Amino acid sequence: MAYEQKPGDIIVFKNKDKQGNQPDYRGNGLDLDGKKIELSLWIKEGAKGKFMAGQIKPEYKPESNQADEVADPF
Repeated sequence: MAYEQKPGDIIVFKNKDKQGNQPDYRGNGLDLDGKKIELSLWIKEGAKGKFMAGQIKPEYKPESNQADEVADPF
């Protein structure tokens, strides 16, 4: 049985090919409304020790290039 995400679920993986200031971990999930999200996490060092800080963004969707679309003349 394949894993199926439910609203509020996330999956995070270690970024094995990290370069520069890329996140240490990346992942995806579903927000509480069931919309797809992307996660980025960095390991930080603070006064109380190591912790993770991150960002949550809506799923990246490339914009379609309207010049490539052919309009139907009829």
